[in-house]
Amino acid sequence: MTTMLTTYEDFIARVEALGFMTLSPLLPRLPSLGGETAESQWHTGLDTDPWRWKDRVAEEKRLAYGCILGKHKGFVARRLYPIFYAAYHPTLSMPERWARGTISQRSWQLWQLFEERSTLNISQVRQTLGVSGKQGASAVDTAIRQLQQEYYITVDGNDRKVNARGEFYGWPVNRYCRVEDWAPAGWLDGVKDWSVEEARESILDLGVAMADGVDRRDLAKKLGLR
Repeated sequence: MTTMLTTYEDFIARVEALGFMTLSPLLPRLPSLGGETAESQWHTGLDTDPWRWKDRVAEEKRLAYGCILGKHKGFVARRLYPIFYAAYHPTLSMPERWARGTISQRSWQLWQLFEERSTLNISQVRQTLGVSGKQGASAVDTAIRQLQQEYYITVDGNDRKVNARGEFYGWPVNRYCRVEDWAPAGWLDGVKDWSVEEARESILDLGVAMADGVDRRDLAKKLGLR
């Protein structure tokens, strides 16, 4: 029986031992933060609140967090980060992909924006690109997820929104940063030692080993490794 996580440090130790963990349950027996914490802990605003842990680990650079497990949110420990980067980061440069027409206009605009400013929260992104919740936000949100999935950007913590009078309002929003600026020294060492295929197979090997009975094909599909 899995021991439930009750403290921030226990959570970090668990992910470091596993190598990676999803935020919400993804497959039966595959470890997730949602599956290994009590429902009563969530959204309490306390130090024991896993909802706070996810942003804190990214801000403190203890674990990588974001939409970095295929199309799913989760965490990756330092020792596996080069393997995940090699598995998901495109081999062609972004300008090459744009020239070939394999990325959307919003993804191209967003990449250029982060190249210029490095760190932005979602509110700043929408404001800079001139979109609102009703017009264009969906395409921007999709592009934000894609750049995370492909390890161009990653969650860097969160910010409070500020109105025209300089007052804080609403729930905190995610802040994103270019991976090359976020990653601490050593986190990207060894990326070039892995081919895409080798990295993906290594991730699947680990996932199958940590979750007895998980079907390799199901895991590959969920993590976008096929």
